[in-house]
Amino acid sequence: MDMVFQEVSRELLRQGLCVRFRPGGQSMQPTIRDGEAITVAPVRPDEVKRGDILLCRKGEGLIAHRVLKIQARKWAEESYFILRGDSSLDCDEPLAAGSVLGRVVSVERSGRTIKLWGRGAGIRRRANLCAMRLKRRLVPRLRSVKLLLTG
Repeated sequence: MDMVFQEVSRELLRQGLCVRFRPGGQSMQPTIRDGEAITVAPVRPDEVKRGDILLCRKGEGLIAHRVLKIQARKWAEESYFILRGDSSLDCDEPLAAGSVLGRVVSVERSGRTIKLWGRGAGIRRRANLCAMRLKRRLVPRLRSVKLLLTG
């Protein structure tokens, strides 16, 4: 993403405003599809919960991935988040809380807004977490079965 966009987004979120944009990529499917508009709201690191989708700085770019685990390291003053895209099998490297820009609160799909945060989103979030766990367990097994059948 463009560095100017990143800086403007970071500043707007820091001021307590929301940011809406269309990210590209497949890593959050089916929750967020390539090119759908998402809304990101400010969030403090101590407000982050497992299952949230965070917009974070990673290297020179931004990622929006789901929180799988929150780690508080005794020797460090800040927490770390273990994130993963919904369609990914592997987790990202741990990200420091200082990398968090905001929480994805909604996605716009086919003209309607789907809330990803709040009361109704909790059930959907838990279902997504269960589906991710199931996928993580089944995909390697299915690959090995496929190798046995084709090999």
